[in-house]
Amino acid sequence: MDDISTNPIIVTLLFIARCLVPLLVLFGISYLLRRLGLVAKTPEETAGAENHHTPGEGGLTHD
Repeated sequence: MDDISTNPIIVTLLFIARCLVPLLVLFGISYLLRRLGLVAKTPEETAGAENHHTPGEGGLTHD
């Protein structure tokens, strides 16, 4: 039988492409959805605002 060896550089490039291509597709779709106005950016918190919970509100903090 013929022994076919694969070039390790080709294998590395295919591995990188396997990871990067889906990421680029997802970022591209996200960019297009934002440009079309179908998805809005998340609002940023103000600089001095802190998230305080009172004991009756629930949440993850326990007083």
